[in-house]
Amino acid sequence: MSVEFKKELENFFVLDVKGMYTIEDAREVENKAAAEIDGSQKVKVLVLAEHFTGWGKEGDWGDMTFFVEKGPYIEKIAIVANDKWKDKMLMFVGAGLRKGDVEFFSDGGEADARVWLQS
Repeated sequence: MSVEFKKELENFFVLDVKGMYTIEDAREVENKAAAEIDGSQKVKVLVLAEHFTGWGKEGDWGDMTFFVEKGPYIEKIAIVANDKWKDKMLMFVGAGLRKGDVEFFSDGGEADARVWLQS
């Protein structure tokens, strides 16, 4: 698995996921994001998951601490992935449950996702 969470702009982050996303990956990303999201401004997140293969089966995926504590500060999430993951990805990030907007873009849609995030 390869996962990278990086800050591109003051309030713009990119999560690049390749392969299987494990609970260890999730905790690492949550820790890095929590250190960056201080509540002083809303942030936008671009998830690039064009080579994503699924979620690991082990671990406590039910821990909602990050979602509850930092979720209100995430203004928008754009996900770029294969269409077969659309419903599961939207469910995983809590689309419809969070205050921020979430949009899904098919493989190759990174440019459109970036435009939507900046709108």
